[in-house]
Amino acid sequence: MPYINKRIKSYFVWLIDILVREPRLIFRYYLPLKFVKPANINNSYIFMADGRIPHGGMFDRLKGIISIYAIAKSQNKNFKINFTSPFELSKYLQPNNYDWIIEKNIILYSYPISRPLFLYGECYYPHRVMKKRNKESHFYFGYDILKNVNSRYQKEYEWGTLYRELFIPTPYLQKYIDYYKQDIGCKYIAIHTRFLNLLGDKNETDINPELSEIDKNELMEKVLNTIKQIHTSYNKTIKLMLASDSMLFINYAKNAMEDIYVIPGVVKHIDTAKQVNDSENLKMFLDYYLISNAEKVYSIVSDEMWPSAFPEYAAKIGNIAFERIKI
Repeated sequence: MPYINKRIKSYFVWLIDILVREPRLIFRYYLPLKFVKPANINNSYIFMADGRIPHGGMFDRLKGIISIYAIAKSQNKNFKINFTSPFELSKYLQPNNYDWIIEKNIILYSYPISRPLFLYGECYYPHRVMKKRNKESHFYFGYDILKNVNSRYQKEYEWGTLYRELFIPTPYLQKYIDYYKQDIGCKYIAIHTRFLNLLGDKNETDINPELSEIDKNELMEKVLNTIKQIHTSYNKTIKLMLASDSMLFINYAKNAMEDIYVIPGVVKHIDTAKQVNDSENLKMFLDYYLISNAEKVYSIVSDEMWPSAFPEYAAKIGNIAFERIKI
């Protein structure tokens, strides 16, 4: 029944996307018409994270980027990324084997020559996402649909491979990655937890009811015991890195286990923070690049917690083993 309800909800979101959200974007940003179209981006597919709508967290955005890139590759389309909110992606990630950079002043906002595609309701049936288009198309999307793309176009794309085609850290980010890898100083495993506001951090888009103080402590102790069991299974011969969406739990774990390694900084969700500073952005990128360099990645979840995509897709970036542990 929950699965059916999700499908029904997705259908209504799809209708709202088509009937309300997409027309609203057109009327706000794509009129009046401009009839001159730059030839150098003809028929481009552009992934949009421009702050005009909520875009989801970092890995929702990355899932959308990789999905649209795979579609563009399959259709022999030019692919670009307009990621400007709440920061410029190009400060931290740069093109690797494919040039996805686009200057904002050459993006064409002129319906129907160009158009926005609001596609967040297409997580189950991504038909409009994969439709071939002969105009400059601006994609607002945040799901991993590689299975659908591979099936439709007879491809064998892998998420991590496509990510590595698009991105490498900029020299600015790489110097921090190198520093913290050196600071860890040895092989390590990575553990991630996502409490989704259960502990009262309130830095997420979906707000779970905050637990009572007793329940908070019980949940944190339960998660901490699982972390200790994982570490013990390696005979404590390997270091342990912890990443979480909860600063409360990070501090709780650090106080309880001296050998936990945490990248310094404050955790923020980029779709709920009205502003983010450089240290917060670095914390996010460093967490997932350091996770991607671990020997193995673990995600700990309970019935109340969220099975986060963050560690799972960080593992795909590094092509390393991933395990989700239910407690």
